[in-house]
Amino acid sequence: MNLTNKVIWAEIKLKVLESAMMLNDDYSNDDVIAKLMEVVEILDNTEPKGVI
Repeated sequence: MNLTNKVIWAEIKLKVLESAMMLNDDYSNDDVIAKLMEVVEILDNTEPKGVI
């Protein structure tokens, strides 16, 4: 896994963990959904490797 992929995975992990913490801290559903949509945006803008 190259450095770019590692950075992308770290960013995704961080956003998912932030979302979980937001739920625990009683943020609104809209705030949590917005954070999770950032993950979806990252995934939409990256190309999976090794998928045929």
